[in-house]
Amino acid sequence: MDDSETEKAAVVAVIRAETEAWLLRDFDLLSNYWLQSPQTRRMEAFASLGVRVDEGWDAIAARLRKIVERFPDQHAFEERVRWEKVNIVIEGNVAWMTFDQIGSDTGEDRKRQLRILQRIDGNWKIACMVMMESSVEETNSPLIEIDAEGRILWTNQLARERIAGHPGLINAAGRLRARRRERDAGLQDAVRLAFRELQSQRPLNVSPKQAWAVALGEDEAGLPMHCWVLLEDGKALVSFDDAATIARRITAAQEVYGLSPAQVRLARLIVDGHDLAAAADLLAVSINTLRTQLQRIFDKTGVRSQAALVRSLLSTEAPNKT
Repeated sequence: MDDSETEKAAVVAVIRAETEAWLLRDFDLLSNYWLQSPQTRRMEAFASLGVRVDEGWDAIAARLRKIVERFPDQHAFEERVRWEKVNIVIEGNVAWMTFDQIGSDTGEDRKRQLRILQRIDGNWKIACMVMMESSVEETNSPLIEIDAEGRILWTNQLARERIAGHPGLINAAGRLRARRRERDAGLQDAVRLAFRELQSQRPLNVSPKQAWAVALGEDEAGLPMHCWVLLEDGKALVSFDDAATIARRITAAQEVYGLSPAQVRLARLIVDGHDLAAAADLLAVSINTLRTQLQRIFDKTGVRSQAALVRSLLSTEAPNKT
C-alpha cells in the first residue's frame, strides 16, 4: 500500500470509528474523533426536520449528548451500516470524504454525507460534517428518474413491476412516454419545465417539492389517470399510480386555497372524473348546489374550468411551516 492509500485508509478508519461510537451511543469515544473548536460545524438537512446547523464544538456536543440520551439503543456497525459511492481527497493536512450511508437511524435510511477532516498533531479530526437525507429510494410509490430527453435513468421496484402494460405510460426504447400519443406532448412539456427549474439555480425551498401534474387519459374503467413530474433530491422523477399523492395534494389545496369540507369532497370527485350530475348523485345534493360550490372553488383557486381545476389541485403542495 503506497503512502496515499495509507492516508486514505487512515481517514476512513476515523470516520468509521466515529460512526461506530455513534451507533454504540458512546459520546466520550465519539468526541475523540472531532476537532473541538469554535470553527467546527455539523450541518444536516432532513425532509421531515428541515435544515439544522450547529456551529462550534460546544453546540455540536450538546446536541449529540441530547440525542444519545433520548435514543439510547445500541447497534453494531456490521449489522446496521453499509457505505456506497465512497470518494476521498487528501491535500496536505486537509481531507474530505463523500459517501452514501445506508442504515443508521432505521436500518435502511440513506444519507449523503460529506466529512472534512483536519490533521492535528498527526491525527485526523472531523472538522465539518454535512448530512443530507435521501428518501427517493425508499418511497412507497412507483418512481422513475429521467433525463431532460425523457431517457429512463433509474426505476424503483414498484415502477419496474407496473410500467409493463401500464395503461398510461410506456417505456419506448428506453424513453418514458405517454401511451396515448395525444397525451405525450403534455408529459414532454412537464419534463421541460422541470429541467428548466432544476437548472435555474433558484433555491428549491422557495416552492418545495415542485410537481407538474400530467393527465394521461382514462383507464378501461373510465377513471382518469395522472402522473407527476417531480423535483426531489436533485433529480427529475416521474411518479404514477399514487393514490396517496392525490389525497395529499387535495389536502394541501384545502389549506392553500381555504376550501371548505364540502368543496373538498366535490373537488375530489372532479379529480376522480365525475361530472356534476354524477357528483350530485353520490353526494345526495342538488346539481344547482354543486354548481354554486364549483363556482366558489373557481373563485378561490383562480381557475375557470374543471380541467384547469384538476391541474391546479394535483400540482399543489402544502407550504413549509417554520
